[in-house]
Amino acid sequence: MLFPPLRVRMKRKPVRGTLARYEERIVEVLGEARGQRVMIRSIHPDGIERQTAVKWVNLLPLDGQLF
Repeated sequence: MLFPPLRVRMKRKPVRGTLARYEERIVEVLGEARGQRVMIRSIHPDGIERQTAVKWVNLLPLDGQLF
């Protein structure tokens, strides 16, 4: 049985303007929200830009290549 490669989580809270991966989307960190959350901006599959608060531990650093 093959397992997907483990992804390394971010070790500390990302600063404003950082690009990261959240689920299958590339997101921009907008700033800190309450508790362990940050505000992100992303474009959803329907083409609409949305701002969302997510736990920063769920953000993944980008790989060396975007596309």
